[in-house]
Amino acid sequence: MNIEKLYPEKVFHYFAEISKIPRASKKEKQISDWLVKFAKERKLRVIQDEHNNVIIKKKATEGYEDFSPLILQGHMDMVWEKNKDTEFDFSTQGIELVKDGNFLKAKGTTLGADNGIAVAYALAILDSDDIKHPALEIVITTDEEDGMSGVNNLDFAEFDGKTLINLDTEEYGEVYVSSAGGARTETKFIFEIKKIGKDYTPVSIEVKGLSGGHSGAQIHENLGNSIKILSEVLYHLSKRYEMSLIHINGGGKVNAIPREAIAEIAVKLDGDSIDELKKLAGLAFENILKDFKVSDKSPVLIVEKMEIKNVKGSFSGISLGDTSNIITFLHEFPNGILQMSRHIEGLVQTSINLGFINTEIVDGNAKIKVQSLARSMENAPLNKLVEEITELTRKHDANIKIASSNPPWEYKENSKIRELIAKSFKELTGKEPVIKAIHAGLECGIFTENIKNADVVSIGPNIYGAHTPEERMDIKSVGETWEWILKILENYNIKEE
Repeated sequence: MNIEKLYPEKVFHYFAEISKIPRASKKEKQISDWLVKFAKERKLRVIQDEHNNVIIKKKATEGYEDFSPLILQGHMDMVWEKNKDTEFDFSTQGIELVKDGNFLKAKGTTLGADNGIAVAYALAILDSDDIKHPALEIVITTDEEDGMSGVNNLDFAEFDGKTLINLDTEEYGEVYVSSAGGARTETKFIFEIKKIGKDYTPVSIEVKGLSGGHSGAQIHENLGNSIKILSEVLYHLSKRYEMSLIHINGGGKVNAIPREAIAEIAVKLDGDSIDELKKLAGLAFENILKDFKVSDKSPVLIVEKMEIKNVKGSFSGISLGDTSNIITFLHEFPNGILQMSRHIEGLVQTSINLGFINTEIVDGNAKIKVQSLARSMENAPLNKLVEEITELTRKHDANIKIASSNPPWEYKENSKIRELIAKSFKELTGKEPVIKAIHAGLECGIFTENIKNADVVSIGPNIYGAHTPEERMDIKSVGETWEWILKILENYNIKEE
């Protein structure tokens, strides 16, 4: 669709342009090269590093030459998620944009407003000659969604500025001044595959119909985690039946709360009918939803007897003991909110998302990989949580590695950019913005760790359902945020001390 008539036209033009380019985490070469070409065509200084991060510099306009350079920052990668019934190849197709009332959405997939809108804002500023601004250092990073390897490998000596506005939050009128640090864990089990006796019945158990969501910003909403719910159903069934696990899969991205999960098991019914097993599974499912206070409107449990020919590979699975081991591990694995902040009402202090599980059959072995994302607003509880996951993993004879970690972005008591942003907002709206912290991983903490005396804030338009096919961006707030950015640039008067 043609969205370029929406306000602000230039912002939506560039959002549409980058939406045509596949840009998954760790697969950003094409969009990175496009950004370099954009800068060179406008004779702007551009730096592209070996990690495909892009820095574009633009000189100050008249009257702003003596002010400290301003860094504007976002990330170019997006989460690839689609509905199960959507035929779509992210690696070759552009996102299909849809205007739905007051919102911009995508057709059956994630929209990529997280964080494509930051890129669009930056490009619109760089492509304009009538905007007043200080010297600008635009930095668009890679791999924010899948480990933050882009920002972690930036050459921070390239920056002259110490003042930074991150454009990766999703609530207009709110200024974020602190965010959680995170650590990704990856646990691997290797189990020998064995033939399953004929007195076992193959059954598939699937959890679906969940909303999913951002594993940081939405962790407090009690959204159901399909992997955790499925593992609890299996744990309850294992108290009644002997079971051999054939296959278990669930989730997609570790920073998204998983919406679907499925296990294939072989069950020794011992005279019970399949209907009796279904009834017990259903009771366990209902109790789990109550215990976890799941807020999703339409969670579904599907239990079906499988025909032998439908079982993946030969009719074999891991031993009863190994099955008990992996199910108990998943049962004991923490998930969701672990601690609320003692300092900021309503803020999650520490959490973890059990985000991904996959089974691969290789050389007669079942290799089961489990991934999680731990978050905390402070380093000490984050390190303690990672230690607990490590101990749990070793207890269950598995291997663990910490795939990546990033530091918390801690609150800065005296902030000139926070004051300037608040002043600009009040001039536009007559209201004070809301100053907030967020329990999601922003790249801001890495900048404050690497740029001495960095002064950082984060703002953005209203975006809902990020990391899911329900992602939608409020069109009006895109324009309101644009006007706010322009007012900030106009009012900018920060000098380094």
